[in-house]
Amino acid sequence: MTDRNELYDIIEKSNISAKEAIKLIKAINSKNTESVSHLSSTTQSDKIGKYVIVRCRDAGVHAGILVSTDGRSCSLKESRRLWYWKPANGSAFLSGIARYGLDKSSRLGEAVHIELTENCEIIVCSEESANSISSFESYTPTK
Repeated sequence: MTDRNELYDIIEKSNISAKEAIKLIKAINSKNTESVSHLSSTTQSDKIGKYVIVRCRDAGVHAGILVSTDGRSCSLKESRRLWYWKPANGSAFLSGIARYGLDKSSRLGEAVHIELTENCEIIVCSEESANSISSFESYTPTK
């Protein structure tokens, strides 16, 4: 049986989804940890190869294809830095971007391969969102 401290460590270190974290919190509160003790950092491996949005503590927000993940670090290819972002369709938050894509007022960097650390969340994008982000024009500041 997994104890409370182990579950908190899983939440903190594994970048699990919000839905999985809620399950863990409910299990902690109900002391029914057997039903969720299988959740760990390996849950992120299901996202490898998918187009994702990654929010980092210090590096901002990036979107690209997840190559690998290890704890709070990950590698993205075809990664775009979302320097200024606004979700399409009047939706809100990064989850809105992951579902609907970007508003035309957003500002993105050029596509690169990047290693990110201190990831706070990894969100899988819809096909619509992935197309919106990957085809978005790169922002070039004017002098």
